[in-house]
Amino acid sequence: MKPDQLWFYRGNFANCAYRLFTQFWLFFLIFILSFPTRAATPRFDFTLENIRHPVFNIHSASIKLIGAPLPDLEINLGKVTIGKRTWHGLRLRCNSVHIDRESMDCDGGIVQIGGRSLTMTFRLSLQHKQFVLEIRPASNKSKEKWRLEVNWQISKWQGILKVVSGEGKFLADLLPRGEEQIQVHQAILDGDIHLSGIETSVSALSARLNISKLSFSDASGLHAGEQINLQLDADVQQEKNGWQWQGKIIWPEGEIFWQPFYFSGEGHRLTARGVIKNERIEITQGEFSLTGTGRADFAAVIGIADQSFQQAWLSARDLELSTLFSSIIRPLAVDTALAEAEAAGRVNIDWRYQGNDDQSLIIGLQGASLIDTHGRFAVEGLNARIPWDRNRKQDGSIQFSNAQMMGIRAGETHIPLATNGMRFSIPRAEIPVLDGKILIENFVASMQASGWQWQFNGSLAPISMEKLTESLQIQSMFGTLSGTIPRMSYANSIMTMDGELVFGIFDGVAVARDLTLSGPLSLTPHLTMNMAMYHIDLDLLTRAYSFGNIQGRVDVEVNDFELIDWEPVKFDAKLFSSAGDYKRRISQAAIKNLIALGGGLAVTAIQRSFLGLFEQFGYAEIGWSCKLYGNVCNMGGIGPATRDGGYMLIKGSGIPAITITGYNRKVDWPELLERLRHAIRSGNPIIH
Repeated sequence: MKPDQLWFYRGNFANCAYRLFTQFWLFFLIFILSFPTRAATPRFDFTLENIRHPVFNIHSASIKLIGAPLPDLEINLGKVTIGKRTWHGLRLRCNSVHIDRESMDCDGGIVQIGGRSLTMTFRLSLQHKQFVLEIRPASNKSKEKWRLEVNWQISKWQGILKVVSGEGKFLADLLPRGEEQIQVHQAILDGDIHLSGIETSVSALSARLNISKLSFSDASGLHAGEQINLQLDADVQQEKNGWQWQGKIIWPEGEIFWQPFYFSGEGHRLTARGVIKNERIEITQGEFSLTGTGRADFAAVIGIADQSFQQAWLSARDLELSTLFSSIIRPLAVDTALAEAEAAGRVNIDWRYQGNDDQSLIIGLQGASLIDTHGRFAVEGLNARIPWDRNRKQDGSIQFSNAQMMGIRAGETHIPLATNGMRFSIPRAEIPVLDGKILIENFVASMQASGWQWQFNGSLAPISMEKLTESLQIQSMFGTLSGTIPRMSYANSIMTMDGELVFGIFDGVAVARDLTLSGPLSLTPHLTMNMAMYHIDLDLLTRAYSFGNIQGRVDVEVNDFELIDWEPVKFDAKLFSSAGDYKRRISQAAIKNLIALGGGLAVTAIQRSFLGLFEQFGYAEIGWSCKLYGNVCNMGGIGPATRDGGYMLIKGSGIPAITITGYNRKVDWPELLERLRHAIRSGNPIIH
């Protein structure tokens, strides 16, 4: 008997299966009774080539009965397919199975499935309308047990699956899994699942499960979990308007890495309830509680077919910013300065989703702070309301009590903010900086296909150089710093400046142009620019550095200026006397410092003898150049080289006059800076 196809779709499967099997058994009894007494052992084989069902397909199924009156039962399934998962060589064997008109019993069966051999007992009783199946590992050392009990009355039925120390990896291996999906390495299941229904349909489900020692990973290693314990409760009930459901998940222990995030189980809790109807899962009430962070309420509607959100909202109040920042924000900013910052304060979040074209988000900060652990920047007393709507204009604000960047402090500031879709703007903001202020105007940021872009312009009101240098913890300078800020633009992680940045310094004018800053928020920003300074007052400059006194004016040109992580690696600098009529004098202390600074600098023997006699000397011109590449400064001076191969730094004039010549063309840049610091600190240099 080999029918090509057999369809199972409706009816009580237990009754159908039992009736089919007992019919085979009765046929088998009649068959063996017709044999002579001395005939060979009776044997009956029944084979089905294909069994097709909407849920599963079975290829090459066979049932064998051997012997009588207590035959051996053997069922072999060559290939079983459920969804995208396929199993080969499934086998059930039961020796001395007891069969009568009301029951079927097997006390010593073996099941081979998924590479495991399991012992099995089952009892099917039509009199009591009950089916009991119990499966244990072949080894007696394990406490693992799976027990399924099904009871039915006419068309109604109910069942319960009890699991004790169940091997979750074995169960996970039986489920469909793609090549890139998560693989479970270990899990232990304990609990029970209750089911009830009518005929072949399920009308209610209740589950209470504990999962312990769960570990998993994927092939890439970007998703993994270790020693995870979970508690799962779920209840589902069929009602007239759909399936009513509620559930709870508690995560008390374990660790999860989900690139780039890391989480540890500390009693986090997720509860939800809702209804399933019209091909949708509706979450009418949900609550997500993160230990140490806070609680969020949410609701959603999810399409079953495409497994996507159709509607959703989330509301959270007084979330702890420190834990939210360390677990969510910092991992996303791993290559920026935020990766080495600490945050504190409270956060409010309101999110609404009505499809891709209708979304809104409001983020509120209360008493927040953001502090770089290396002291590069800090913001304190931060309060903000940042609204966003995909289709509507929204107004918000940012306020902070104080801030600092590289030691430069800013005072209390209020910044008005406007959003319109993916466009953010600040029409005007004044930030008090030391005894002056920075004015920012026309700030606009927008999301483009290549990423975020923004631009602004502004100005710098006079700031005391003395206060500025004190904040930067460098040698004090005098005068004021002020200027205009041309349009600054940012795109593709690169900030550029259109036009010239002009500001006043040391009673002169400084101009920066061709400014480009790559990765401004990265750990290694890269700056290139050209700059020039005109008519700088040397009296103010040298007094600021306690270098001795030089009176006069100089112009400075710095081309191809390049800094990496704010350290100079390349530039071509020239310093020379400004054109015009002004007093040109240099003090004895400044000369000594220049000689100590250069190492290879020299004055004539006659001039050297003058140093102790006069406090000041006249000069006609000052000139110095340095072409830096790497850590080597190629130095030069006024005009071409002298006869003896040197370069003139100071050309003397008047009475008394002094000329200073340098001979070391290549100078180690870090050593040169250290000599400068030593000359400033000591005030009493040694003449080489």
